[in-house]
Formats: sequence, structure tokens, C-alpha cells
Amino acid sequence: MSLDRIIFVRRRSPDWQGLASYYEAGVPIDPSSYKPEVRVRGFPEDIVECIRVWNETFPVNFFRCRGILKEISERTLRQVWNAVILTEERLEELPAITNGLQSLVFFFDDDDLFAPGMFELLCNLDFGQCDVAVFPLIRLAENIGTFVRPGHPARLVVGGREDFRHRYHTNNYGISRIALTDQLINMKDHMQASTYADQQELKDTYFDILISATNKTPCSAQHLGRLPARIHEYRAFIRRYVENLGRLKIPRELDWLSEPLSATIKLFAEI
Repeated sequence: MSLDRIIFVRRRSPDWQGLASYYEAGVPIDPSSYKPEVRVRGFPEDIVECIRVWNETFPVNFFRCRGILKEISERTLRQVWNAVILTEERLEELPAITNGLQSLVFFFDDDDLFAPGMFELLCNLDFGQCDVAVFPLIRLAENIGTFVRPGHPARLVVGGREDFRHRYHTNNYGISRIALTDQLINMKDHMQASTYADQQELKDTYFDILISATNKTPCSAQHLGRLPARIHEYRAFIRRYVENLGRLKIPRELDWLSEPLSATIKLFAEI
């Protein structure tokens, strides 16, 4: 059964642009407007202090930085043909949107990237026999690499090849056969989804097609917790990050990555 539609579901995301405007206007910001409601693995418990130090240290405030990254992400999404973009809060609309069409549902974070031509790459593949379609994933970071499912070939690799660390990564899995069941709610977070899929013995099909990237920047939660105690080291980390991205050679087949890569380099070169 060929693909009719791609549905992107953004996980909960603060209004970064609104927060940036408040901050720049000197309006106090309630931390509840950007802190997750439940504890998230890897998220700094002292996030308020981390952001305060960022804002006192760098010329682009944290909220504006995250807002620009979200814009970079959304530019890639808006170019995908036959795609619908939802927020997590609108999941109940999914049955009406799919309307019997063969669809793939991708959860993603607000700094994740997708190939604008991904529908054309996927539309003639059969996803009807799997619960989840899984793809390799490019990681833009200080150490650039491509996550590949262990034991599988990789026709294209950006940076070094790395084995998957989990069954699924942030935005490299498209939910197919179970998209309209009550199982979908357990697939939002990639780590929870990995555990759930193992427990429920879900069926995956792996496709060696690079359609997405994760952008692990210096203002991502996994890095930010290091900032308050190591400001000098953090400046050096940002420089290495920018230099490594600048040296990256993108294969011609992945030229969709060039624009978001350039925009990311420009942002952090100014920081």
C-alpha cells in the first residue's frame, strides 16, 4: 500500500518567539512557560540558572536562539509535499486528517529537520505491513554522525557511522499501521516508544533512506546543564561546533541539508 500523506506531530514546544519578545522587553518570564510539566531525562534541573547564565554571557539570548532554531526546523517541514503539521495537543484530529489515507506519523522536536523531498522518496514504498517505519538519522552536533540500525548497510553517511543507541531516535521513525490506535500515545517520546515497542513486539521495517536530521546545538537541553560551571569551556565548545559544521561535506543527494546547516552556522557564529 503506497503512501498518501505524511503527518508531522510536534512534541510540546514553548512559544520561543513570544518568550524572546518578553525577555527583550524586560518582562519577567515565568519558568513554567518553558519548563516541561514532568521530569525529562537529560533536562537540567537548574534550567532557570542555565538560561540566566546564557543570557548574561552570549549576545543572542537563549529564547531568541531557540526561536530561530524552531524557524529553521519549520522551513524544512513547510516544504514537504502532501504533509500536515500538527502540534501534540491536536492529536485527536488525526482520524479526520488521515480520512482513510495511508499515512506515516512522525513525532519530532522543534529543532529537528526533515528532507523537503521526503514524500517523493517514500510515496511508492509499502508501509502497510509494518507498525513502524524506521530510517537512518543524521546528527548535527560537535561530533557529526549518522545513526544506522546495527547490522544494516548504509548507502549514504554524513560524518561517522554510529549504531542506533535506541530502537528509535528523536525523529527517525514513522508510525504506520498503529497510527489510529490507542497505542499511538505511547510512541510520542522516542525512548518510551523504544521500550513500548519491545514490550508489545511491534513490527518495524527499516529503510536505508536518509530523510531527517537532529540538530544537537549548544543550546539543547543535553548540553545546557554544563554551562553555569564552565563558561570558558562552553565558549570553546561553541567554536568547535561551528567549525565542525563548517567543514562538513554534504553529499549531493542530501543537498536539502545545506540551507538549515548554513542557517545554524550563521546563528552560532554570532554567539
